[in-house]
Amino acid sequence: MIRSLLFTILSCSLLVSCLFITTLLTPSHAEGAVSPNEVTFDYQKLFAKPATDAELLALSQSLSPSPQAKGEFTQSRYLKVLKKPLISSGEFLFANNIGVIWQQSKPFSSTLILKDKKLIQIDSNGKINVNHAQQAGANMMSDIMPTLLNALLSGDINALKQHFELSLLMPSTDKQSAPSQQASAQWQLGLKPLDAMVQKAMPQLVLSGKQQIHSLVLFSGNGDRSQITFTAVDESPLSSSDIARFSPEVN
Repeated sequence: MIRSLLFTILSCSLLVSCLFITTLLTPSHAEGAVSPNEVTFDYQKLFAKPATDAELLALSQSLSPSPQAKGEFTQSRYLKVLKKPLISSGEFLFANNIGVIWQQSKPFSSTLILKDKKLIQIDSNGKINVNHAQQAGANMMSDIMPTLLNALLSGDINALKQHFELSLLMPSTDKQSAPSQQASAQWQLGLKPLDAMVQKAMPQLVLSGKQQIHSLVLFSGNGDRSQITFTAVDESPLSSSDIARFSPEVN
């Protein structure tokens, strides 16, 4: 088990790995009113504390590298023009020698596959579209996001420094803290893209977790945000049928 981080995203990473990925899987189902606590996200303290090499090393050493993982996700998209969040859910698969699958099942079916510098999209009708890294926007999707998720799943946090400015807040180790506070304490890893184009589209990402990563928050340049929660993570070897899903048949 990854003891201090999961994933990713997803690559989705999943990421998914996943504003690069998840904005392509825009859900159309709104659920529940947005509470004030959901609307207000203040990560000023996090982004005011750059991660040191020693802190990143300590975080990396707390991880158990995993060459593969699969699990479930729930994504809540908070758009400034809407009073209710848009909810979607599905599953992801990750294999560090193949790529990432980000498969939405609700409110409609849609799949993204990142592999071999390609972004493969499958819509609800089964239509397959393939974008290569040379095509507009594909390089951002097929390179940076897999790097993000692969680094998280493999425990190679320092690899993230190639593409992001990192900030880190670790949970308090104060033994005088209340047991409830200690139990709920999570680390937070903040990421700011170094690439100007990526930063314009997605200025900040925040990963939070304890024994495993719990959520990934992605902020867009227009003030919207997406929060992805990961559950039921399984790091067992992928089955042959899982691996076959990385190579959908193109009609």
